[in-house]
Amino acid sequence: MENEFYLMFFAAITILAVLNPFGNLTQFLAMSDGLPLRLRKKLFATILYTAFIIVLVFLFSGSFFMSYVFRVDLNDLRIAGGLILIIMAVKNLLFSTKLATQDFSHYQEFDEKELLRRSLIPMAFPMLVGPGTLASVVVIAEDGGIKVALGAVLMAFLFMAILFYYAATIEKIVGKLILHVFSRIAQVFIVAMGVKMMIVGIKGIFGLS
Repeated sequence: MENEFYLMFFAAITILAVLNPFGNLTQFLAMSDGLPLRLRKKLFATILYTAFIIVLVFLFSGSFFMSYVFRVDLNDLRIAGGLILIIMAVKNLLFSTKLATQDFSHYQEFDEKELLRRSLIPMAFPMLVGPGTLASVVVIAEDGGIKVALGAVLMAFLFMAILFYYAATIEKIVGKLILHVFSRIAQVFIVAMGVKMMIVGIKGIFGLS
């Protein structure tokens, strides 16, 4: 039981690294700047709920699609997922200034229903939950079991829920610059995770120890 908890904990850290909570928090704060605090919290809660449902659906159906629809094995998915993580992290490291400087003032013109509808794409998918997250969740489920993967997803999204609920307070205390630095540090670890996934996949395909 204790070993299972450790597996869940470290898997949750992996999922959190891919979700990039601090980087997405700064982007979501910029996109919701000027909105009432109540509406901002509702927006963040809706984004998290939608992202959570997407991950759960893929967690329980990913193995089926992998084995019976696309007919790829776990090592193929490791290589593809690792490559996606590397590309995603490098892109965020080198080419993320466009979103940071983009004007989102037009979001304030929408009513609450329209704002929530327009924000789910791209905020929930693919900004918060993207292909890298979905591939990582399936790999975790195949390696550690569905119970470990489900526990890791719950832990990761619980942390995200707390972080996003206190987003405005965290922004005031820490500042956008520190959140931005944390985000960039996370991208480096995501690249490392992607490289590791690809190496394990390549070794598995060629039967190397």
